[in-house]
Amino acid sequence: MRRLGVPLALALTALPAQAQPVEPSTLSREIAQKGIAPVLERLHALPSPAPEERFAIAGLEFLGAVEGAWRWRMEYGITTFGAPLFGFSTELPQAVAPKPMPPEALAQQTEATLAAMARSRAALDGLAGNEDFGLAISLGDLWFDIDGDGKRTPGEGAAELLDGIVWSGIPALDPETGEPVPPVLPVIRFDNADAAWLAAYTHLVSGGAELLLAFDPTPSLEKVFATRARIDESRRAGNEGALPRMMDDVIDPLAIAIDMLRNQPDAGRTRAARAHWQQTIAENRQFWTLVGQETDNVGEWIPNDRQVSATGIAFPPGTGAAWQGVLADGEALLAGDRTIPFWRAPLGIDLGAWLENPAPLPVDGVFQGWALADHFSDAPPVSPENFQRFSDMLLETGPFLAMVMLN
Repeated sequence: MRRLGVPLALALTALPAQAQPVEPSTLSREIAQKGIAPVLERLHALPSPAPEERFAIAGLEFLGAVEGAWRWRMEYGITTFGAPLFGFSTELPQAVAPKPMPPEALAQQTEATLAAMARSRAALDGLAGNEDFGLAISLGDLWFDIDGDGKRTPGEGAAELLDGIVWSGIPALDPETGEPVPPVLPVIRFDNADAAWLAAYTHLVSGGAELLLAFDPTPSLEKVFATRARIDESRRAGNEGALPRMMDDVIDPLAIAIDMLRNQPDAGRTRAARAHWQQTIAENRQFWTLVGQETDNVGEWIPNDRQVSATGIAFPPGTGAAWQGVLADGEALLAGDRTIPFWRAPLGIDLGAWLENPAPLPVDGVFQGWALADHFSDAPPVSPENFQRFSDMLLETGPFLAMVMLN
C-alpha cells in the first residue's frame, strides 16, 4: 500500500472503514447473461417502467453508445486516441481485419452518440428530483459485445476493458499459481442522486460531440484519405518515402485535425455545445446537493463526506466542494466572466464569445494570435487556484481519474 500524506491519512480516519455491501439486482444478472442491447430492448417495451427501470434504460443507452463506439473502432481499425472519456483510450482486441473507413463514418458515429445521449436524458427526466430508488449493479456483470456476436468472450468484460483507466492496471496475482487474476468488481447501488450524475455525463459527452460536428470532419477526412490512397499506391510500386510507415498513424490524424480547424465552425453547434456544458454543471450541482443529504453508506458510487465509495477509490472529505470550485471556473469561462490566459501577453481569450460566434482556429493563427484577436477580452483570467486545490486533495487517488468519474 502506498503511504498516504498526513493530512489525507487523518481525514480518512473520520470515514467509515468500508461501504456496506449490497447484493446485485436481478436486472444486473440479466445484463450479465444477455448483454446490453437485449436488456435495453426489453426495458423499452415496458408500458410503465419503475424508477429503477428508467435509470437502467438511461444507463444502458449510455453504455450502449460506448459499445457502439468500440464496435466502430473495431470495424475500421481505429487505434487508441484521446482521453479515457467514452473509452477512446481503451485498447481493443482486433479480432478481424478492419475495413476501409468511409469519410462520413466519423460524423455518422458522432450523430449516433448524440442520439443515444438524448434518449438517456429522456429516461432520466424528473428522476433526480423524485423519491429515492435503488438499483444495485455489479460492475462485474457489465460487458460490451464489441465483436457483435451476442456472446460474452474474453476481453469484453468491464474489468478488462477499463483496466488501467478506472482500476489500477496492476493485476492481482493468484497466491498459488502466481498468475494474474481479474479484479473483483464492486456492486454499486445507483439512486436518484446518481440520476443527476448520469444526466450531467450525457450533457458532457453531447457537448464534445456537438463541437466535433461544428467543424465538419467529413471534407477533411475525404482529403486525407484520398491522398493516403495515392501514397499507398505508390508504395505498392516499391517507392518508399523518407519517413517510416509507422508515422502514418501520427501524420494522417494530425493532418485531419489541422485541416478541420481551418473550417468555419457551425455556430448552432458551438452554441449547443456551450448549452450542454452549462447543463453539465447544473446537473452536477444537483448531484452534490442530493448526495450530501444521504445518510446511508450502501454501495456508493461517488460518496459524500460521511460515506466511502464502493469502488475502493478514495474521495477525501471536501471533494465535492473542491470540485464545485473547479466547475464554477468552467461556468465563468462559458459565460465570458473569466477568460483563458493568452500565452503571449496579459490578454484573455473569451471562450463564451467564441462559442456564441465562432471563427476558424488555424494552428498558425492560434499560435501567433491573429485567429483569436476578435475574441480577446479584458475580463480577468481564470485562476488556477481551484484546480490546484482539487488536484492537491486528490493527489493519492489521481486528479485525472477523479475528474473522469466526477464529470
